[in-house]
Formats: sequence, C-alpha cells, structure tokens
Amino acid sequence: MKHNGGTCQTTPLRTAIILMSFLSAIASFVGCSPSQPAATKVEPVANDADHNRYFQEGSDLIKPYLRLHGVPEKSTSSSKAKADITRGIALLDAVIAYNTNNWAAWWTIGKGYQALGDADKSCDAFGKSYAIQKGNPDVAREYMFACLETGRISEAVSAAEHGVNLLPQDAGLYANLALAYTMAGRIPDAQSAINKSLQIDPADQISLTLRRVIQEIADGKRPQPRTLRELEGRK
Repeated sequence: MKHNGGTCQTTPLRTAIILMSFLSAIASFVGCSPSQPAATKVEPVANDADHNRYFQEGSDLIKPYLRLHGVPEKSTSSSKAKADITRGIALLDAVIAYNTNNWAAWWTIGKGYQALGDADKSCDAFGKSYAIQKGNPDVAREYMFACLETGRISEAVSAAEHGVNLLPQDAGLYANLALAYTMAGRIPDAQSAINKSLQIDPADQISLTLRRVIQEIADGKRPQPRTLRELEGRK
C-alpha cells in the first residue's frame, strides 16, 4: 500500500521529538525493506514497493542529523554526513515525484535541508508538508519556525495561529504565536498570547523569558527585532 503521510489528528505535543517518533511509526507501518548502500544516482520510483523502500532509506539517512528540541544533534561537518543527507533528500525527492501528497516525506526533506543549513529550501519543503497536513500542530510549528528563520513573517503568523486553533490548550503553541507576533511588530497581540501561554503553564522558562523580552520591546528598552537572529542575539 502506498503511504500518503497520514491525515489523522495528533494528541497535544510540546516538542518535535514526538513528531520524529510518529515518523518512525510511519516507517514501521509501511513495512519497508532495509536501507540499501548509497549510490550516486537515484532511479525513479516505479511502484508502491519502491516508494516505501525509498521513504524508509531516505528517512533513515537523514534521521541521525535531525535538529530536535532537547536532543543533541549529530555533526554535519563531515563529508559522510553531507553525503548521507544529500542522498536521503534525493531518495525522498523520488518519493515525492511518485506521490506528491506524502507530507511526511516533505517534512523530512525540510529537516534534511535544515541540517545542511539551507534555510530557504528547508522552509519551502516544510511549507509543502504544511499545505498537505493541516491537522498536525507540529507540522505547523516547524513551518512557523522555518518562516521566521527566512523572514517570511506573515506566513509564520498564519501557521502559528493555525497551530493554536488546533490545540487551544497547548502552552507551547501560544508561546510560538507570541514569538511570531513579536517578529511581526504586533506587540500587544504578542503580550496577550504569551500571557495565555503562562496561564496554561506558569512555570515554563521559555515563556517567562519571552514575556520579559516582549515587555522590554514594549518599554523601548530593546529594539524591535527584524530577524529571528536579532531576537536570539545571533550574529
């Protein structure tokens, strides 16, 4: 059976670690064969069995280099790491060519480009995943951060608002919304969203820090950030 990435609702999630577990479950569900040795050329997918095998192999190649909250990421500086990720993306590109609705393949491609430091291609892939799978709040969350990283602020706000609508009792999604509003210069809306986050989870340190930053912007003690790098103090 050809795997389309799934369309079911997920339970409340606070980190992308849960999404990776979901993707692993997908790979188990499709019953793909073990990864094959790397090759320089990826043949087109000809049937459902190839589709599932390519999805498994491509995901397995990229998985060690995923950037996930709270999980140390494996270095991508070696030539082997870059080759693994590049081949993983190529395999998943072939999957997409055969089955354009495989949102999980698009998501993993996005993580692959993210690991390689290509923010624009990463954001484009996450956007494809989000366009297909609107029922998964972590897909919206990942797309939102990618949009902020690339300066696509209005898209980030839209994705963050959608995530909150999916799970209105998720404190992390409200914090994400506050972050997106902050980057959009909508400080009163950001204050409202971060206060909602802290009503749900008063002890969350990330939300407490973001509330302080938002207040400093409101008080004129901190300039309005133009990029996510500026907000995070990165050069």
